[in-house]
Amino acid sequence: MSLTAGSRIIAEARIQNISLRPVLGAYELIININFAMRPASDQPSGINIHGVRVSMGGTGSKSHDLGFARPERQFSFIQHTHPLNQQCDFFLTLHPGQLAALDRVRGTSDLDFNLLIHGVARSSQGAQDVQDDQRFHIPQSQWIKKLKDAGARNTLLLEVPLPLHPTSEAWTIVADHLQKAEQQFRSSDYQATVASCRTVVEELGSLNFGTTQWASKVTDIWRENRAAMTKEDRIHFMWVALRNYAHLAHHGESEGGNSNHTRADALLVLTLTSSFVAHLQAS
Repeated sequence: MSLTAGSRIIAEARIQNISLRPVLGAYELIININFAMRPASDQPSGINIHGVRVSMGGTGSKSHDLGFARPERQFSFIQHTHPLNQQCDFFLTLHPGQLAALDRVRGTSDLDFNLLIHGVARSSQGAQDVQDDQRFHIPQSQWIKKLKDAGARNTLLLEVPLPLHPTSEAWTIVADHLQKAEQQFRSSDYQATVASCRTVVEELGSLNFGTTQWASKVTDIWRENRAAMTKEDRIHFMWVALRNYAHLAHHGESEGGNSNHTRADALLVLTLTSSFVAHLQAS
């Protein structure tokens, strides 16, 4: 493909590589593109490259927009009397949730990146917007290696949705407390995070069983015939275990509580609570 101003081809773009590297709390997709400039005619032109619109999809699947990748600094080139090659890296920040969504879209297939280069060509005749479509294929094995090299395989890439669009008054209570727990976690109030999650679990059990005494019913089933417990019974017992764990943050010291919960504690409880809520909504 080529960058064309008017009817004249100024340069031909070719993707050399797409790589991934870690940054604080996220990752950067790095797109290396080579621009092969054509020799200047009687009216040499220059081009400023603003960036690249990036989308991707699994082989044969729908393409999804990832964002706009930009060069680290302004990138431009001018035609000369002889051919010339210049390379530029374009950077696009990807958060862990985006990588998780990307892998979900990819499934077990390869990855196809679609890139639309945006720039402005300038000559004696004025300025003109230029674009160029590019496509880059990455086999599944290579993409997995890129994730591993970037350290992304060291983090389990899963999305844990927060149900912030409830469908009933009961779900509104659950959603409000879960959103409150998320806000407390972001504010580094880990004790309050665990306590709010305890409330969510309580409401979750009440919503599912129609009674506030649901935990004892689940425990009775476990005691009476553990081997006969169904899959649903065992999920409910996990709720009870989480409820008991969060008890220490939910009550004061006179009731056996304490305030020694760390960020790791709060993250564990918030992740499990969100997962249980999402699972119940999906079932």
